Amino acid sequence: MAYLLPFLAVYLGSSIAFFVQPKTAKGMKLLLAFSGSFLLGVLVLEMLPQVYRSEDRYAGIWILVGILFQNLLEFFSKGAEHGHAHHGQNKQLPWVLLISLCIHAFLEGLPLTVQPTLLLAVSIHKIPIGLVVGLLLLQTNVSFLAKGAALFIFALMSPLGSYLGGLIDSPALISHIEPFIVGILFHISTTILFESSEGHNFNLQKFLSILLGIAVAAIV
Repeated sequence: MAYLLPFLAVYLGSSIAFFVQPKTAKGMKLLLAFSGSFLLGVLVLEMLPQVYRSEDRYAGIWILVGILFQNLLEFFSKGAEHGHAHHGQNKQLPWVLLISLCIHAFLEGLPLTVQPTLLLAVSIHKIPIGLVVGLLLLQTNVSFLAKGAALFIFALMSPLGSYLGGLIDSPALISHIEPFIVGILFHISTTILFESSEGHNFNLQKFLSILLGIAVAAIV
């Protein structure tokens, strides 16, 4: 499941982009608000307590390193990890952006084999991200084969991270990796929530989506 769910979620999101080509971002923003709050709930309720129960006294530092590293990645990805669709004039594949997204996807896949709730949260989050990547690929003039290869490589990154993460048998290394990933995902989830209310205006639908995401995280 740690290999299949994130992979299928990317293709589900990209299928919406290719076949539906939504004209409005309203639905995606609601899904982002839900996925971001669900992800944040899992981090706060499960991952953070687990990280701080470990014997790694540098856990807090690794969380901060993860936050900073994700901030660096977004300099190249332009925030596509939290749903920013880009409408540019460049008709070539945005390699720098895609590589940044692949690094993020690989890293977030590392703990998924041992964190089933996080696996579900990350997989749901990948649906709107798959939609964004699909829209980006649609804007290019490259061949269908090139678009399909780029999408496949991106979809493969989280399963690849899960596979390699399952091979790590060093408790010391795991104790560093987990808080680092928590920092990355904490940055993503909070950014989504901060951006969910445009102009600081109250939006009941988004607020209910956020409440639902937190409630699901508390239940599962």
